[in-house]
Amino acid sequence: MLVGLSIQGNIASVKRGLSNFQARQVPFATSLALNELAKGVAAVERGLIDETFDSPTPFTENAYRIEVATRSRPIAIVRSKDIQSGYLMPYVVGGPRSLGTKRGMLVPRAVGVNKYHNLTRGKLASLKAKPNVFIGPVTFKNGRTVNGVWQRSNHGPGERRRQAGYGTKGRSVDKIGGARTTLKLLIQFEDTTPAPKRLPFEARARQYLDRNARAVFEAALQRAIATSRR
Repeated sequence: MLVGLSIQGNIASVKRGLSNFQARQVPFATSLALNELAKGVAAVERGLIDETFDSPTPFTENAYRIEVATRSRPIAIVRSKDIQSGYLMPYVVGGPRSLGTKRGMLVPRAVGVNKYHNLTRGKLASLKAKPNVFIGPVTFKNGRTVNGVWQRSNHGPGERRRQAGYGTKGRSVDKIGGARTTLKLLIQFEDTTPAPKRLPFEARARQYLDRNARAVFEAALQRAIATSRR
């Protein structure tokens, strides 16, 4: 995701009223204004992230970087970084949510998450190392198959079957999809789902420019004139 910031249309009327000396400062003032506006757009987009997602991580909030404008290249670019772009893009253009390198979405069912509602780093590996936990699909008598991370019960009959990876008999301590089971579903593996188009990245940037471009350029032009040599 990227948006290139140009303000030529916003400042055309300002440029018409400039003296020759003031006009010579326009390229420098334009680069100053564009870089200031780019910072504002990046802040606006960060706010949009906070509006769109419940408790986004700092990694997601800091998704955007700026390519600065210069006198010879009067355009500034605000773009999302590569990794963040991969999972944010579906919220801009639609389509399935990104799985990254995962084969499925990891949905916590009976396991703790961090303050961002995500699994903590290394959680899956630590669960996998436990002797009463296994990973894989379980098919119940009603025909439903659920794939995920499972915890076996330590008590009740059928211990040998549970250790073999079956474990759907004995004292029922849980019910999954209507099926009684002694297994506890800690994390479920699910297919990806369509992302709702609710991240108007470019539209929000354009709105910010329309509101602020002229004022920011006028302030930048005054700075350029004040620091120039006649």
